[in-house]
Amino acid sequence: MFRYYLAVILGGPAVLAAIAILFGDISPAFAFFAAYVTMLIAFLIDAVVALIVRYLLPKRWLDGRLRFWRVRKGERRIYVRLGIRRWKDKIPETGGLLVGFSKKHVAEPKSPEYLLKFLSETCYAECMHALSVIAGFAVIPLSFSALLPFFEHLVFFGLPVAVINAILHVLPILVQRYVRPFLLHAYEHCCAEKSA
Repeated sequence: MFRYYLAVILGGPAVLAAIAILFGDISPAFAFFAAYVTMLIAFLIDAVVALIVRYLLPKRWLDGRLRFWRVRKGERRIYVRLGIRRWKDKIPETGGLLVGFSKKHVAEPKSPEYLLKFLSETCYAECMHALSVIAGFAVIPLSFSALLPFFEHLVFFGLPVAVINAILHVLPILVQRYVRPFLLHAYEHCCAEKSA
């Protein structure tokens, strides 16, 4: 699935540029330049959001035991209906690469400390992805060039990149919310065993 994300991130701007060339009065060189710069700015916005969430939010806010992060049974049923079990492992997981904590599988299912850390990482990931969905729309004004009318920029580059960015962030949010109840149950079970 990582290759699909790369295809969207690298190939998406080329498709946007081709559409702008075909349907807008935009030169090929500028269309490709505008499409890739817009995608780069969206990527930079996502990076800034990730840094803010990781280093500026209080850690206590990202505690998976808090009521705010709980997933209700009705919501869990929706994820089951979406068939999330079949595709959740295909969503790229970059935690191991970026922060040294992989969420691909539960490495220490009997360790309450590890499970609590895992819960916290799912909250971090959900918060970062959710804020990135919203902040990603800042790409529209931030990538605007005076060389192009704003409407053409909005239609061909800004809005499509913001929407693609949002979709790429919503899928990991669903995965975090699907997995968290299982981790919380495992954590509570471990704590009960240790206190018994």
